[in-house]
Amino acid sequence: MSRYRQLTNEDTSMSDQDRDRRLAPRKRQRLSASRRSGRGLILGVVIAVAAALTACANPAGPTSPTGDAAAHQHAQVVRKSASQMNPAEIDRFERAFSYAVGKGYFDAFNQEHQNHERNRNHGIDLTATSPITAVAAPSITWGYRLLPWHRSFILEAEQMLRAALRERDRQEGRDPREADGLFIPYWDAVHDQALPGWVQALQPQGGTALVPPEGMPKGHPGYGKPVGSRYKIVFGRWPGNNIVFDKLPQLAYVPYILASDDFAGLYRKIEFETPLVQSALPAAKEGLETLQRRFPDNADVQIVAEAVKQPLPQNVDAVITQDIGAATKFVNAVLGVGYLATSEEFRPHPDQEVIRAVKAVYGTVVMPAHVDLHLWAGGLNPANPDVRGTVTYFNELAVDPAFWMLHTELDRWWYTWEQSHTGLPQLTGDDAQFQPLTPQEGAWYGGGHTYSLTQLAATRDLPYRYAEPYRA
Repeated sequence: MSRYRQLTNEDTSMSDQDRDRRLAPRKRQRLSASRRSGRGLILGVVIAVAAALTACANPAGPTSPTGDAAAHQHAQVVRKSASQMNPAEIDRFERAFSYAVGKGYFDAFNQEHQNHERNRNHGIDLTATSPITAVAAPSITWGYRLLPWHRSFILEAEQMLRAALRERDRQEGRDPREADGLFIPYWDAVHDQALPGWVQALQPQGGTALVPPEGMPKGHPGYGKPVGSRYKIVFGRWPGNNIVFDKLPQLAYVPYILASDDFAGLYRKIEFETPLVQSALPAAKEGLETLQRRFPDNADVQIVAEAVKQPLPQNVDAVITQDIGAATKFVNAVLGVGYLATSEEFRPHPDQEVIRAVKAVYGTVVMPAHVDLHLWAGGLNPANPDVRGTVTYFNELAVDPAFWMLHTELDRWWYTWEQSHTGLPQLTGDDAQFQPLTPQEGAWYGGGHTYSLTQLAATRDLPYRYAEPYRA
């Protein structure tokens, strides 16, 4: 895997002068690319991460806001399921979110979510390319930061949305105090098994993003533009329209995640672990025989076929890979095999034998929830299978409310787990500090705070609670 390359933020002039006014004061930063080195943890079909953690040290607390911003930040709200919100709550969220996207207020959130080297906010990355390439973080600490970093990111987004709604209310002669009750809902994907209708209908227009180092696929609005340049986002979402990511997590899966004894197990199951469906292995081997016959020169098929020939352990969670490079190669071969089906499906006369064979291969694993929710929610463009939904691109996904709702659901799982567990990720020093937006980026809405791990993990002191914990 190539190492991270630095991006230069080359803003072009945009039509929305108000957005420019908001973003101009911040110091332009050099952004990291979405590719990482090949070292680190590897998402795989037959290999999973094994680690044991102890509690971490207690770093300093957050930067304290003052005045009105402090009062609003510490006012506790109740986050509800998106499918359980009443009409007034939906209207409030829709008006705030659409307004913020149109004004470009999410541009800084897109920029920081993409800035992996500053934020160290993922253990695994999926590139913007087609087919997808999985790239592991260079350190396990990046993965351990996933849940706390996104918790702080959601807190900043809620604060920004309240400020945006107050601004809109004042312009429209409405009572801005309604913004105090605004919250980002969670998407209970396991029980809903679909995006709620009002969420599916909410497809805001506006916002910009930076072209990542690997570029964008042909047909995407960022295609062909210089790396680091800014393009206008064209919103896209086709939930479930991906033949190998066409199922959401099932009812028994989340209790399996929440049964983890320590934070390491919880995190691993959310982002990395791919439990094997042993009963599906015979069908997978038959599918691979078909693919070998149909694609004798396809390297991805050969790599996966050779791996499946090996005896598979019952407990893949106990396997520690000795060859990270080979594991990375295998993971990306699996993604390449999946692309055989997605590209075939969109042909005028799809080869059903190929599609069935690929689906049999994918039937052997339960994909990690974090990956599954993103790729299911985004889907593939019916007119161009190389273009995925907005929520699947790390550099532009903040403008899709589904991104915030799926991560609020992951946060709810962690929140639920915390009610009966005390373990924290093994993070110390700067790794245990979280500043998803800089003070300059968050100044206009009173944000840009620094959060400590211990503050984020103290659920009783958070400025929100969930209407109910996760229940099977």
